[in-house]
Amino acid sequence: MDATEKSKKVLVPVANGTEEMEAVILIDVLRRAGADVTVASVEEEEHRVVAANGVVIVADALISECEGQEFDLVALPVHTSSPSPLGRQDAIAFCYVISQSHKSSPRMLLVVCYSTRAKIESTARKLQQ
Repeated sequence: MDATEKSKKVLVPVANGTEEMEAVILIDVLRRAGADVTVASVEEEEHRVVAANGVVIVADALISECEGQEFDLVALPVHTSSPSPLGRQDAIAFCYVISQSHKSSPRMLLVVCYSTRAKIESTARKLQQ
């Protein structure tokens, strides 16, 4: 990346039960490419999450600390051990709002597994009722 270029801001939400390979490899590749990656825990007041196979991931921030920030990319890794893909209903709603704002702007939403997005949209619809 040219020194005059601004690095892209990326949000990667993680939760207890996140598939560690999907999260860690995604975070690593993006950081190696020069992206400014924020790993955000969706667990209430807890930066430390335990991934699907016991790997501990320490997030840079809580998801609540990311509200109001603009990200060029929101990357949602697969979540395997909970009925909701990110572990908490309010975080799902937050990510859904981010994904909706991305539909009308040049920013992007990356869902590593399509079923995760379907679950987010389904949960968000239930929250809106």
